[in-house]
Amino acid sequence: MASDFVAAREASREGGIRFRYDLSGRFVALVDVAAIVGASLACGLVYDALGSGNSSVLAMSGAIGALFAALFVLLMQQRGFYRPTELLQPLRQISNALVIWLAVTGFLTLIGFALKTGHLISRATTISFVVIAFCVVVASRFYWQGFISRALAHGQFATRRVAIVSDCPATDLSWTIQRLAPFGFSVAANVQLPAGREASHGEVDTVLDQAIAALRGSQIQEIVVLLDSRRFDLVERVLARLRILPLPIKLMLDGRLGELVLRRVERFGSDIVTVEIHRAPMSEGERAAKRCVDIVIAVSGLLLLAPLLVMTAAIIRLSGPGPILFKQMRNGFNNQPFKILKFRSMRVLEDGAVVRQASRRDDRVTAVGRWLRRLSIDELPQLWNVLRGEMSIVGPRPHAMAHDEHYERLIGDYPYRQQVKPGLTGWAQVNGSRGETPTTESMAERVKLDLWYVENASVWLDIRIIVRTFGTICNIKHTY
Repeated sequence: MASDFVAAREASREGGIRFRYDLSGRFVALVDVAAIVGASLACGLVYDALGSGNSSVLAMSGAIGALFAALFVLLMQQRGFYRPTELLQPLRQISNALVIWLAVTGFLTLIGFALKTGHLISRATTISFVVIAFCVVVASRFYWQGFISRALAHGQFATRRVAIVSDCPATDLSWTIQRLAPFGFSVAANVQLPAGREASHGEVDTVLDQAIAALRGSQIQEIVVLLDSRRFDLVERVLARLRILPLPIKLMLDGRLGELVLRRVERFGSDIVTVEIHRAPMSEGERAAKRCVDIVIAVSGLLLLAPLLVMTAAIIRLSGPGPILFKQMRNGFNNQPFKILKFRSMRVLEDGAVVRQASRRDDRVTAVGRWLRRLSIDELPQLWNVLRGEMSIVGPRPHAMAHDEHYERLIGDYPYRQQVKPGLTGWAQVNGSRGETPTTESMAERVKLDLWYVENASVWLDIRIIVRTFGTICNIKHTY
């Protein structure tokens, strides 16, 4: 035991710190600040070089850049978007960053309007800065994703020298060490506790006393405790003894317990703690805010798209016989039926016990209907359903009643989709689950995504989905 710790102590002095996985997000945040302020100053310099004649433009550009950077980075940090796992998803990063960027832009514009500071600010410089700085942030997200991925692949985060305290078999421990290594855990010492429930407190205390004595004065930076979660009394005992050391201690949990820890926790008094396993889809305040967003977008959409709607209706009428609008019964919130509206894109008007799903190159789709479906124009009349309160802009897509009855028998969680209003777009659609679901497995995957939305629904998430929907619509590879 002692020789193991001596070797670990010597090993912990080798090499130098290269990268810290857990601190990479903070570094990215600092780079964002520098990039945003730098872009603002650069735009100010260019404007000044063009002979603006305004000596204060550079100082004002620096101030705007600093304020913009502070608000943007603080909001990104508060939403958890600087976590390394988030930085590995550049497209998700960009969609979230765009929402925050637009929010900060709108907020500062309102502040400037309220304080009547428009004469102090160059509009050309400010607009250039907003566009250029965001492009820099977007480019950086792809760079950081590649940088972190390469660092993980080459073990460049192996900088935190840790001691593992465990009761695991050697093979399990070896597997755990291999999994931890890419994320910056360099295991320099291993404290093996007696395995089995029959181990006495005295045996455990003896091993812990030897470990504490060896770890004192060493270069160990952190302690990771990996114990059988069913031996909770042992976990408490080990953690209590290790607190004598001035080192951070982490308790490693298995996947099931880890999921519980990540959920909302509420404490009642000093000895009662509850974990929220299933939450109501949204609070009353969140539902009211969501309804306001729905009304604003629906009214704006109907007014702005009125020429397109009229033109589409005329084209459908001229293309052949049949109604302009297709109406079909769907189940809405809490299984309440309503008539969904679509521009007619098929030669048939199915609405009964048997409804065949539209498929690629479906012979029932008209020539005009193919373009309407490709550009998602056929869905626009549902803005009226949103205005009437039967649908929301964001929510699980409603299916024909015949399909609801069919899949409720095959997928146990299917009815939970109706705990929120159905939507024009949804979490499933922006994550690739659009159009036809030819197999039960494909529908189960969509239901899984829909249920994730139900459990995490918020106005903030809706805004993210709306922004990502525009990108999804632009990808018009699917055809009917």
